[in-house]
Amino acid sequence: MASTSTVTTVDVWLDIVCPWCWIGTRNLAAALDRLPRADRVEVHWRAFELGPGGPERPGRRLAEVMRTEWGFDEEQAAALVARVKAGGRAAGLDLDPENVRPFGTFDAHRVVRLASGHGVAGPVLERLFHAYNIEHADLGGRDVLTSLAAEAGLDPAATEEMWRTGAHADDVRRDRELAAEAGVTGVPSYRVNGGKAVSGALGPDELLSLLREADHG
Repeated sequence: MASTSTVTTVDVWLDIVCPWCWIGTRNLAAALDRLPRADRVEVHWRAFELGPGGPERPGRRLAEVMRTEWGFDEEQAAALVARVKAGGRAAGLDLDPENVRPFGTFDAHRVVRLASGHGVAGPVLERLFHAYNIEHADLGGRDVLTSLAAEAGLDPAATEEMWRTGAHADDVRRDRELAAEAGVTGVPSYRVNGGKAVSGALGPDELLSLLREADHG
């Protein structure tokens, strides 16, 4: 059995434009609520851009993207939407996947990394997920990112300093490299204590099992 002083590290690769990633953060929180030694778990949020180099400003609605870029027919699109909505409801989220507008998330990931250094990554990530999925906010604008992060507890002066200096850009790129090294090709993906990465829409029970295995490894 692992020592009670041992820290369990959990790397979570995600992207703001992925609804399953928001669901995943909620499911991980639910799993941690049931883990006896959750205070000894360190979660590292890792950037994974689903559309690197994508538009800085939100583009077309996802409903249109599914038809024109992904080649989905109406039945396939409807099935995907229904699955996302059902997954969201199970996690307490009222998702609207058809009307989100994908954008390039590089700067958003920089904000999350900055927030990690200030101890507010979780609240900032939650705020950005809500803004994108529910409010359909323009998260491509740095002013919007700064304001939303401030609502979640991140000092706007720190965010403005990051924009001026270019900080955390290399961290986002490094997360991409780490994902490749870990064999991560989709999100959400989870890696506990540097072990094998597991990808997919894992529920609270499955995530709790991963954490317990590490705890007794």
